[in-house]
Amino acid sequence: MSINYLEQTYTLNHEFHSFTKSLVIHADCFEWLSEVPGDSIHAIVTDPPYGVKEYDPEQLEKRSNGNGGIWRIPPSFDGHTRSPLPRFTALNPKERERIQHYFYEWARLALRVLRPGGHVFLASNVFLSQIVFTAIVQA
Repeated sequence: MSINYLEQTYTLNHEFHSFTKSLVIHADCFEWLSEVPGDSIHAIVTDPPYGVKEYDPEQLEKRSNGNGGIWRIPPSFDGHTRSPLPRFTALNPKERERIQHYFYEWARLALRVLRPGGHVFLASNVFLSQIVFTAIVQA
């Protein structure tokens, strides 16, 4: 589907929502960023997957069984049972390298489509932010 948005025409083969001056696209970021013309995006807001281990079948089974594995089963708080969270501190050097490679490839694509002066808002955490930042700088 082609849409004219903010005086540009985009062909979107993905689910999207537009509101005010924003366009939210639900797609595989590598695929979509490869299709977007260069210097065409003002900002990227993302909460990317950091999982290189927690979604492996073995770890998902441990989470389902309540055994944890890499998943930290948090305690209840005020009567609310919280969802399991991954332990990023449990990543070995090879898994950290996989994360760095993922963000290097992502940053290469993202930097190509960002307009000069564009912004990236990327959710992270203290355990992985230095890996992500290094990958972006290298890209």
